[in-house]
Amino acid sequence: MTTDLIQFHDRLVPRGSLGRFALAGGFNSTVFYLAWTTSMFLLPDVDVRILWGTFWGLTGVMAHFVHRWYTFDSHKSLAWTLPTAIPVYGGSLLGSSLTIGWLSERFPNQIEWLGLPNLLCWGIIIWLTMRIFVFQFSSLKPHGSQVDQTE
Repeated sequence: MTTDLIQFHDRLVPRGSLGRFALAGGFNSTVFYLAWTTSMFLLPDVDVRILWGTFWGLTGVMAHFVHRWYTFDSHKSLAWTLPTAIPVYGGSLLGSSLTIGWLSERFPNQIEWLGLPNLLCWGIIIWLTMRIFVFQFSSLKPHGSQVDQTE
Protein backbone atom coordinates (compact mmCIF):
# COMPACT_ATOMS: atom_id res chain seq x y z
CA MET A 1 0.00 0.00 0.00
CA THR A 2 2.72 2.48 0.98
CA THR A 3 4.80 1.58 -2.07
CA ASP A 4 1.78 2.14 -4.34
CA LEU A 5 1.19 5.54 -2.75
CA ILE A 6 4.84 6.51 -3.24
CA GLN A 7 4.77 5.41 -6.88
CA PHE A 8 1.52 7.33 -7.46
CA HIS A 9 3.06 10.40 -5.83
CA ASP A 10 6.20 10.09 -7.96
CA ARG A 11 4.10 9.83 -11.14
CA LEU A 12 1.92 12.77 -10.13
CA VAL A 13 4.84 15.05 -9.18
CA PRO A 14 8.07 13.61 -10.62
CA ARG A 15 11.47 14.59 -9.26
CA GLY A 16 12.72 17.86 -10.66
CA SER A 17 9.24 19.08 -11.65
CA LEU A 18 7.92 22.51 -10.80
CA GLY A 19 5.03 20.78 -9.00
CA ARG A 20 7.36 18.87 -6.70
CA PHE A 21 9.41 22.03 -6.12
CA ALA A 22 6.15 23.83 -5.25
CA LEU A 23 5.25 21.22 -2.62
CA ALA A 24 8.63 21.48 -0.93
CA GLY A 25 8.70 25.23 -1.52
CA GLY A 26 5.31 25.54 0.15
CA PHE A 27 6.81 24.11 3.32
CA ASN A 28 9.98 26.23 3.08
CA SER A 29 7.99 29.36 2.22
CA THR A 30 5.59 28.89 5.11
CA VAL A 31 8.50 28.73 7.57
CA PHE A 32 10.04 31.82 5.93
CA TYR A 33 6.80 33.81 5.74
CA LEU A 34 5.83 33.12 9.36
CA ALA A 35 9.30 34.14 10.58
CA TRP A 36 9.33 37.29 8.41
CA THR A 37 5.84 38.52 9.31
CA THR A 38 6.37 37.76 13.00
CA SER A 39 9.67 39.64 12.96
CA MET A 40 7.98 42.69 11.37
CA PHE A 41 5.48 42.68 14.23
CA LEU A 42 8.13 42.18 16.93
CA LEU A 43 10.74 44.52 15.38
CA PRO A 44 8.74 47.33 13.72
CA ASP A 45 11.72 49.71 13.62
CA VAL A 46 13.95 47.36 11.61
CA ASP A 47 13.97 47.85 7.82
CA VAL A 48 11.76 45.30 6.08
CA ARG A 49 14.64 44.46 3.68
CA ILE A 50 16.93 43.50 6.57
CA LEU A 51 14.28 41.22 8.07
CA TRP A 52 13.47 39.72 4.66
CA GLY A 53 17.14 39.09 3.87
CA THR A 54 17.86 37.58 7.27
CA PHE A 55 15.09 35.04 7.09
CA TRP A 56 15.64 34.41 3.38
CA GLY A 57 19.23 33.44 4.13
CA LEU A 58 18.38 31.27 7.13
CA THR A 59 15.55 29.40 5.46
CA GLY A 60 17.61 29.12 2.26
CA VAL A 61 20.01 26.78 4.03
CA MET A 62 17.08 24.67 5.20
CA ALA A 63 15.54 24.77 1.71
CA HIS A 64 18.72 23.45 0.12
CA PHE A 65 18.52 20.25 2.13
CA VAL A 66 14.75 19.89 1.62
CA HIS A 67 15.16 20.22 -2.15
CA ARG A 68 18.18 17.94 -2.19
CA TRP A 69 16.23 15.22 -0.39
CA TYR A 70 12.75 15.67 -1.87
CA THR A 71 12.63 17.79 -5.04
CA PHE A 72 15.68 16.69 -6.96
CA ASP A 73 17.97 13.92 -5.79
CA SER A 74 21.40 13.43 -4.33
CA HIS A 75 23.28 12.21 -7.41
CA LYS A 76 25.50 15.28 -7.06
CA SER A 77 27.58 15.36 -3.90
CA LEU A 78 26.91 17.81 -1.11
CA ALA A 79 30.43 19.15 -1.75
CA TRP A 80 29.11 20.20 -5.19
CA THR A 81 25.53 21.30 -4.45
CA LEU A 82 26.05 23.41 -1.34
CA PRO A 83 28.77 25.74 -2.69
CA THR A 84 27.03 25.89 -6.06
CA ALA A 85 23.76 26.86 -4.39
CA ILE A 86 25.35 29.78 -2.50
CA PRO A 87 25.39 32.14 -5.52
CA VAL A 88 21.80 31.12 -6.37
CA TYR A 89 20.56 31.85 -2.86
CA GLY A 90 22.80 34.91 -2.59
CA GLY A 91 21.49 36.35 -5.85
CA SER A 92 17.90 35.61 -4.93
CA LEU A 93 18.45 37.07 -1.45
CA LEU A 94 19.72 40.31 -2.98
CA GLY A 95 17.08 40.44 -5.71
CA SER A 96 14.13 39.55 -3.50
CA SER A 97 15.29 41.97 -0.79
CA LEU A 98 15.50 44.77 -3.37
CA THR A 99 12.04 44.01 -4.75
CA ILE A 100 10.45 43.76 -1.29
CA GLY A 101 12.08 47.08 -0.41
CA TRP A 102 10.70 48.66 -3.56
CA LEU A 103 7.25 47.25 -2.81
CA SER A 104 7.38 48.42 0.82
CA GLU A 105 8.16 51.99 -0.26
CA ARG A 106 5.25 52.10 -2.72
CA PHE A 107 2.66 50.04 -0.85
CA PRO A 108 3.57 50.12 2.86
CA ASN A 109 0.10 49.11 4.05
CA GLN A 110 -0.02 45.98 1.88
CA ILE A 111 3.53 44.75 2.34
CA GLU A 112 2.58 41.51 4.09
CA TRP A 113 0.36 40.54 1.15
CA LEU A 114 2.82 41.72 -1.50
CA GLY A 115 5.46 39.51 0.09
CA LEU A 116 3.60 36.48 -1.28
CA PRO A 117 3.89 37.27 -5.03
CA ASN A 118 7.47 38.42 -4.42
CA LEU A 119 8.18 35.05 -2.81
CA LEU A 120 6.49 33.15 -5.65
CA CYS A 121 8.31 35.00 -8.44
CA TRP A 122 11.70 34.46 -6.84
CA GLY A 123 10.77 30.83 -6.11
CA ILE A 124 10.33 30.11 -9.83
CA ILE A 125 13.71 31.71 -10.58
CA ILE A 126 15.32 29.59 -7.86
CA TRP A 127 13.68 26.39 -9.14
CA LEU A 128 15.04 26.97 -12.62
CA THR A 129 18.57 27.81 -11.48
CA MET A 130 18.68 24.96 -8.95
CA ARG A 131 17.43 22.48 -11.55
CA ILE A 132 19.90 23.55 -14.24
CA PHE A 133 23.04 24.67 -12.40
CA VAL A 134 23.06 23.22 -8.89
CA PHE A 135 21.52 19.76 -9.15
CA GLN A 136 21.98 19.52 -12.94
CA PHE A 137 18.76 17.59 -13.08
CA SER A 138 17.55 16.17 -16.37
CA SER A 139 14.37 14.19 -16.92
CA LEU A 140 16.02 12.79 -20.08
CA LYS A 141 18.92 11.23 -18.17
CA PRO A 142 17.49 9.30 -15.21
CA HIS A 143 19.32 9.25 -11.93
CA GLY A 144 19.04 6.65 -9.18
CA SER A 145 15.93 8.24 -7.71
CA GLN A 146 14.15 8.16 -11.08
CA VAL A 147 14.59 4.49 -11.93
CA ASP A 148 10.98 3.59 -11.05
CA GLN A 149 9.67 6.42 -13.23
CA THR A 150 11.27 5.13 -16.44
CA GLU A 151 9.86 1.62 -16.31
